[in-house]
Order: sequence, then structure tokens, then C-alpha cells
Amino acid sequence: MGEAVAGIVANPASERDIQSLRSALRVAGVGRVMVWTDAGKIIGTVRRMVDAGASVIICLGNATMMRAAAAACGDVPLLMLPAGGADESAVAGLAAGLVATHQVDTDLVTNRATVLEVVTKARREIALTDVSVCSESRWDPASLTELYCTFAVPDGVGLSSIPGRLCPSPKSTVDGVAVSLGPVDETPYVVQAPIAPGEVRAVGVRGWSVLHAGVRVDLAAAGGSIALDGQPHFVLKPGESAFVELKPDGPWCVDVRAVMAEATRTGLLLGRKPAEVLPRPRLADARFPG
Repeated sequence: MGEAVAGIVANPASERDIQSLRSALRVAGVGRVMVWTDAGKIIGTVRRMVDAGASVIICLGNATMMRAAAAACGDVPLLMLPAGGADESAVAGLAAGLVATHQVDTDLVTNRATVLEVVTKARREIALTDVSVCSESRWDPASLTELYCTFAVPDGVGLSSIPGRLCPSPKSTVDGVAVSLGPVDETPYVVQAPIAPGEVRAVGVRGWSVLHAGVRVDLAAAGGSIALDGQPHFVLKPGESAFVELKPDGPWCVDVRAVMAEATRTGLLLGRKPAEVLPRPRLADARFPG
């Protein structure tokens, strides 16, 4: 069996995190680490990493980079990590290294994510968390009319926090959530939701329903704008149609907590010195004052 290979795609400004990942991967036994620090050409780069034998891909960056990595990694496990914390990077790197070296069973520590696919006549895009539709050509949270989420949890941050407070849908389920939105003075429900870090806003909700995997839903706002994972992405031309579909065949995502729990359970991170170099135990002989 050859050396274990891991790939890292990251923003060049994340040098500290990259070094932390490199170090942790080496500790876990990864022999070769391929690093790409250009925000462009991520899809082609990740595919080349996969072809070169990478058994795990780490994406350190924003939602745009993560979508590109998810679209290209195939069945190779993907660990998505927001940039910004070297401590978190160290643990994530160790977990990725244990996956890359097959020291943990990937079936136990990875989950197949669902993704949202948006299709128009001219394009096909994916979102990892949410697709939102705005009635205006300039995307504005105040003018949102439709929201589709792969999951929704009560403690989430971002647009998925809106259904997370109304109709939670955990990541462990295949189904997602569809939400109809409108002005707060015209809707039967108003949710106080953190739609972005540091921004809590009142959002008007007309209603919601389960979004089933494999069912195409036509978007109603022709001529409006569409955002992927909370980022404005493109504008629909007047009369242009589009649909969204929840697909169950997204990337295999590494669950860092599950990896570390399994490594602890099996003793992978526990080392012992040879008996002949251990100091003579003194605890039993110690006298306590009293």
C-alpha cells in the first residue's frame, strides 16, 4: 500500500491554518500533502488531486470554494472548514489524516450530504445549504420570496435559521425544507432569525413544507435574483424559467467529531512508553499530611 495522500484547497490568506493542517496531517501519517492556494480553477484542481490519489480533500475557505470542491471531489471524503482558527484547523487536520490513512472506518465517520441543484436553460449550479429567491433583480433579504434548504436547525446561523425556528430538519434526514416568504406586515408568521453573522432580522413567513429529494420545484420569481448559500449568484431574465431540486448524492463529508470519538474509542491517539523506561510509581508510597 502506497503513501497516504491528502489535498488542501485554501485561500492564500489562510497560511497559518494551512500550516496547522499540514502539521496535523503529518502527525496522522499522511505522506504527501498537495496544496492549492488560488481562489480560481478549484474544480479542475480538486479533480487532479483525486486523480493523483488523494484519499481526503480539505477545503478551507468560503462557500464559493466549498461548492466548487463539492462538485469535483466525487466519492473522496471532503472536509469543509471555514477559514479563521488555527486551533480548529489542527483538530480538523488530525481527523482528515486519520481518514486519509484509513485508520478509521470511513463508513462510520462520513455522511453523504444532500445538495440543492438550480437549473435554468443556460446554467446548472449547486448549493450546499440554501437557495434563496428575491423578487428584485438586486438581491436583498428584505425582498425574499422563496427559500429552499438542505437542512434547518434551531441553533443555525444563515438563511437556514429561518425554517430552523419553525420546522427543524436535521442533517441526518434526506429531506429538506421549502419556505414561502414575504413582508412582515403581510405574513401570518414572523421569525427573528440570525440570517448572517451578527445580523438578526425579522423575517415574514407565509408557510413551509417538506422538500423531498428528487422532486423538481419550479421557481416562481422570473426576472428576480437567486442566491446560493446566502451569496447573490445570478439574475433570471424576464420570462426565464428555473427549477430547484434536492439531490441526495452530494459529497461524502467528514464528521470531525465522529472521527475523534472513534479514534479515542479505539485508542489510536494513546501511546505508551516501553515498561523499562517508565519511572517507578510513587503514588502508593506518598504520605499525605493530616
